[in-house]
Parts: sequence; C-alpha cells; structure tokens
Amino acid sequence: MTRYTVLRWDDIVRRHWARGMRTVWRDHWLFYVDGWRQGFFRRTWQGSRRNWMFVTFPLALLVAWMLLALALGAGVIGVLPSTWAPLAPVVAVAIVVAGAHWSWRRVSHWLGADWLMRLYGFSHAQAASQLDGLQQRIDAMAALIRESAAADAPARELLVVGHSAGATLAASALSRALARLPSTLGLTPEFGLLTLGHCIPLVYLFETAEDLREELDSLVADRRLTWVDYTAPADWAGCAEIPPWPRPGAARLLRLSPRFPQILDAQRYRSLRRNRLAMHMQYLKPPDRAGSYDLLAFTAGAQTLRERHPSATPGMP
Repeated sequence: MTRYTVLRWDDIVRRHWARGMRTVWRDHWLFYVDGWRQGFFRRTWQGSRRNWMFVTFPLALLVAWMLLALALGAGVIGVLPSTWAPLAPVVAVAIVVAGAHWSWRRVSHWLGADWLMRLYGFSHAQAASQLDGLQQRIDAMAALIRESAAADAPARELLVVGHSAGATLAASALSRALARLPSTLGLTPEFGLLTLGHCIPLVYLFETAEDLREELDSLVADRRLTWVDYTAPADWAGCAEIPPWPRPGAARLLRLSPRFPQILDAQRYRSLRRNRLAMHMQYLKPPDRAGSYDLLAFTAGAQTLRERHPSATPGMP
C-alpha cells in the first residue's frame, strides 16, 4: 500500500510569485544585477554553457528588443514631415515605447521568457531569504518526515518527491529531518529523494544561499539516502547539466534524463518543444508509452527508488 502526503507550500508561492509587470521588472533587475555581483553567472557558465544560455535568455531578448526599438524610433523620426521637427522626438518616443512594450510582452510570453523571468526572480528571493514563512514551512515539513520515519510500523520506503522549485524545498526538508533522526543503517524505512526538473542551482549558486549549500552537503553525506534526479536537457527551467548537489557525498546519487522523445508521441513532443512551461510540467504527467521514466511506477510501484536504480552510487558528480 502506498500513502501519499502532500507537503504544501502553494500559499507561499502565490504570495511571492511576481504577477504585475512592475514587480516582474524589479525582480528582473535584481536577479541580473545581484547575480552579476555575487558571481552567479560565472558559476553557471562554469557548470553548464547550456544552462548559462537559458538564464541569460530573458535579458538577451530584452536587450535585442530595446535595440530594435531604438532603430525603429530613429526610422520614425526620419519619415515624419519636416513641419513636425520640434515634435518629432516626442512623437517617436511615444510610438516606440508603446509599441515596444506591447510587442515585447507578447513575444516574451510566446517564447516563454516572461515565465522564466518570474522563476529567476523567485529563486533570487529564495537565495536571499526574502520569502516570508518559507523556513518555518520547511521545518514543519521536516517534522512530518521525521514522524513518518519514526512511526511504530514504518513503511518500507520513505520517498520525498520534489518538482521544479519544490525540489529545493524537498532537499532542505529531508536534510533537516535526517539530521535529527538516529543513524540506523540497514533498518527500515529506506530514504529516497526523487527530484524532477530541478532548478536547485538557481538558488545555491548565489553567495547568499550558504544555509542551503550546507543542507545539501549534509544530505548527500548521509549514507542512508538514495537521491535520483530526472531533468531533461530540453527543459529550459531545469538545470539538467548542473548537479542538484554542490558536491557529491556518501549517499547513492544518480542523474538521469526522462528521455521524453522516447516515451511521448512525436507530435506531442514537438508541441512541448514549442511550449517551455508545458515541457517543464511534463514530469508530472503519464507517458504515452513505456520507457525508463514513469512517475507513478516510481512512487507506487513494488520496488524502492534504490532497487529501481541500482546504478546510483556514492560520489556521483
């Protein structure tokens, strides 16, 4: 029998996830300026050129759009009648600003840049400990995990699953729980952590995320743990080429791709490639055909995470 418990934090996300454009612009500015100051982009470049391109894509799109708008403004001034000369700059600026803002919002939404901007801003706030109530919620999650592990009749496996930004919380909560549980190797339950489409480096690569890095180091040092990560290289929001842990340890670790092209119909996968948000959410949906990735089998199957992934080994980079 499988029992599911949802460790909710959607209220915190709704309270802090940027919606209005003014907030998005502010978060966009803070992420890139503070990220540059803290060396975030240098570390991302060292970890993965592909993921560096993903995190700089919204900024590159914005700069390209601004340059296009400036060129358009110069063109508008050039075609205005000579009698408009005193008003030409004012008219050109008004037309260009309105047109650039309207078109940029639609293009950035179509390309998925606006959603990525919100994710990056949220990750920066998380690294800076600016999300009210988050640490208390993680403590509550850790307490619930400890209670489940210390039950009179513990389950064969205690598996914590985290998707996207939730993978960061799952790792923190499990780290805090294991740190306060006695080290009883060889006894039930087995401890497993399954992360999907993880974006943990979007937090721990900031200098201000020292507490998270310590929790991740403590987690991977625990020999009781099996941690398997599935992140697709085509997922722009995930960090497929950067480990979810800063350093390897004694835990059994494994990084894999869900190989969406193999488990999804060709037409469906082409649709995902055009929709970055849908691609990022596909981890939670059933496959079209059998393959190496099946979330339901991982969480409700007869095998534990360790048994299903025998190649998970300590010291995995």
